[in-house]
Amino acid sequence: MKRIALSLSFLVFMLGFLPRIDAQEVQYLGKLGGGEGGLIQISGKDYEVSEGTLITGWGTIRQITDTHLILDKALSEEDKEALRFQGAAVYDVLQIQIPHETIRVVPTR
Repeated sequence: MKRIALSLSFLVFMLGFLPRIDAQEVQYLGKLGGGEGGLIQISGKDYEVSEGTLITGWGTIRQITDTHLILDKALSEEDKEALRFQGAAVYDVLQIQIPHETIRVVPTR
C-alpha cells in the first residue's frame, strides 16, 4: 500500500513539471499603430490582441507595453494542489511577462 501511495505521489509530482499540451509558444511582436492593441504570433500565425484577450494556455492579457506583453494566468485547483505537494508557495494568479521578440538577453560578466 505504501508503495502505491509513493508511486502515485511521484506521478503527481512529475505531472507538475510537464508542459501543458494546449500552451503553444507565443511571441510578442509589438504594439499596433493605434497604441491600444498588440500583435502576437502563435505557431507562425499573427493575431491582433488587446487588453482582456484570453490566450489559451497562457492567460488573459493585462497590459500591452512597447517592451512586454503582460498576462495574468489564474491557477486551477489542480495547479494549486501540485504546488502544495511540491512544498512551493501557492498563489491564485501567476503574472507572465513576454518580452518583445526583438529584446535579447545578453550575458554579462
